[in-house]
Amino acid sequence: MIIGNGSIARVLEDRDDLVFFASGVSNSSCKDESEYQRELNLLKTVPTDQHVVYFSNLGIYYKEDRYTQHKIDMEEYIRTHYKSYTIVRIEVCEWVTTPHTILNFFKTQLNQGIEPTIQDTTRYVLSVDEFIYWIKMIKSGVKNEMNILGRKMTIAEIVEAIKQNKL
Repeated sequence: MIIGNGSIARVLEDRDDLVFFASGVSNSSCKDESEYQRELNLLKTVPTDQHVVYFSNLGIYYKEDRYTQHKIDMEEYIRTHYKSYTIVRIEVCEWVTTPHTILNFFKTQLNQGIEPTIQDTTRYVLSVDEFIYWIKMIKSGVKNEMNILGRKMTIAEIVEAIKQNKL
């Protein structure tokens, strides 16, 4: 079963032994508490004897904001309530079309003739092929956590790749 209809849900292949929970808060800048509550309430509808696959964010290791705290809280809820699960942590997905991602934010700026501010930091950029490769490795009936990194890129490299239509 696949719960969700966004960019991540659309690339998943349904499996009888897993419940892919791909209906989370998609905007990491979200301040609307009802969106966080909506996600938790929807997760609570998934029976705890099912193997749930939850999509979290690598930001749990280095960010401190409302979105990241929500991801940490959701992971803990899953660990506490589900007999088996896979928590999948990802960061920047090349194929995601929501305007709130760093890739799409930079693309919009460049299309408007605005040169993005280049921060001295890195992000992990994940291709759909690599994402699917690792998702197919998920085994049901176990407790598992995966960090799917992708390519480590500086912000300058990301902006340059966008300019060259490589992202």
